[in-house]
Amino acid sequence: MLGVVTLVALAAAGLAGGRSAPGGVELARAATPPRPNIVLIQADDQAADQFSRKVMPNTEQLLVNGGTSFTNYIATTAQCCPSRASLITGQYAHNDGVTSNPVGYAGLQDKDNVLPVWLQQSGYYTMHVGKFINGYEEVTVPPSLPAPGWDQWYVPSEAKNAYYHYTYFVNGETLHHGAQPGDNVTHVLNRDAVRLVQTFAPKTRPFYLQLDERAPHISQTHDPFGHCGRSAQPQPRDEHAFRTAGLPQPPSFNEADMSDKPAYLQTAPKIGPTQRHVVKKHWQCALDALQGVDRGVKQVYKAVERTGELNRTIFIYISDNGQFYGQHRLLSGKVIPYDEALRLPLIVKAPQRYLGARRPLRKIGRPVGNIDLAPTILNFARAQPCPPQGQCRIMDGRSLLPLLSRSGGWPANRGLLTEYDAPDSDVQRYATCQFAGIRTRNSIYIEHSRVVDLNTGQCVNTDERERYDLPSDPFELNNLCFGGLAANCPADAKQLDLEARLQQLRDCAGIAGRDPHVSGRPHCE
Repeated sequence: MLGVVTLVALAAAGLAGGRSAPGGVELARAATPPRPNIVLIQADDQAADQFSRKVMPNTEQLLVNGGTSFTNYIATTAQCCPSRASLITGQYAHNDGVTSNPVGYAGLQDKDNVLPVWLQQSGYYTMHVGKFINGYEEVTVPPSLPAPGWDQWYVPSEAKNAYYHYTYFVNGETLHHGAQPGDNVTHVLNRDAVRLVQTFAPKTRPFYLQLDERAPHISQTHDPFGHCGRSAQPQPRDEHAFRTAGLPQPPSFNEADMSDKPAYLQTAPKIGPTQRHVVKKHWQCALDALQGVDRGVKQVYKAVERTGELNRTIFIYISDNGQFYGQHRLLSGKVIPYDEALRLPLIVKAPQRYLGARRPLRKIGRPVGNIDLAPTILNFARAQPCPPQGQCRIMDGRSLLPLLSRSGGWPANRGLLTEYDAPDSDVQRYATCQFAGIRTRNSIYIEHSRVVDLNTGQCVNTDERERYDLPSDPFELNNLCFGGLAANCPADAKQLDLEARLQQLRDCAGIAGRDPHVSGRPHCE
């Protein structure tokens, strides 16, 4: 796909060592400013409804104002591990190998052929602070060893998602944090991210900083400073900040009639007063914990400003997946491809010099996904998805720069794949084990092929389907394939189109016009 962001052969040769780069990105055509610093801040389990001016005032002021909000951004697999893998590969789960949390980092294909390696190869100084891909510690010896591509490595142990009393891996060394107020993991991660900016920003070499917050993910340990228990644990200064916040109750909350849903969900019980209280507590504690994330955005932004690098730095804010708070009778969790799990905040704020002549739009409603972040970052960095040795990775995502620069060339009705495939050992009641779906701007269509049997608790083969018209049914209350039955799906042209496109997407690789076909497989949209 060519246009105002067309690949320059000379630049490609210099950046990719003279190799052709299937899966590459389009580079700026004209004389360009210095390559930008890039700061990506990712919350953990922040739902779209938790991203607001009231909850995130600093992020609103510093990034949303003057930046671009993508209102139809999704995690193509709405779970921590596969979402984070897609971020650093630019690929769907069926291509990078991380199809669920239990598969974990061990399943990641070509571990040394990922975003930080590509940026490092092109001359960037790379820094990771915060949570990494689930299961990394289980396959790495010693577990403190930095993952490929990172010059700086500050990563808390994933054990029990602890906010206090956790192991902290710093550039190959192992540190321990206790239960003092200053040990709260959000405070520690923000502090270290600021220190790294102060150390490495005033350099000629550009940097990439990825700050992966733990908040507002729930914990498996108790909060030593407040009432949050095993909910998200805010910094002590933020305890009870949202003690009067009511639990949102959209039409999907404690859904009145589940008969339209697939069989595995139809018998989910209604939420009673005790459960409602627990869900409300999780909600309020998540909002409390997000105060530290929001403060971290400001602290990192101001650190960049103090170094004089603001006009050279691009900021990206995302969450890895959403979270259920009683919608569709789901007390917690993610994965199931409803809007609450899939759709997330995405903010991109870039200096005008990196966007061309036209001012960026404040909001963009085109369907985009986490597979698009790596191509976008590479586009800004003028880099290629190529390791020092070996084959370049063919990405499934597209650079968002044509949307940000308003230069055109974006597919008119793009469909994104949402997929999930978990081992039978990782199941719970009212859960799906394997599905594939297509989400467009106006529709979502899902085919569940394995779900949990409510009697045995094991995954069983099935054929259950869901389709929702998003403009008329944004809360997904009316499954057009009523009861999950294929025979009940509408017999219309749109259904045929969605089914055909889904069959292509579930095996797709690369982008037409940019990448060659991989073993005869279809291109992604």
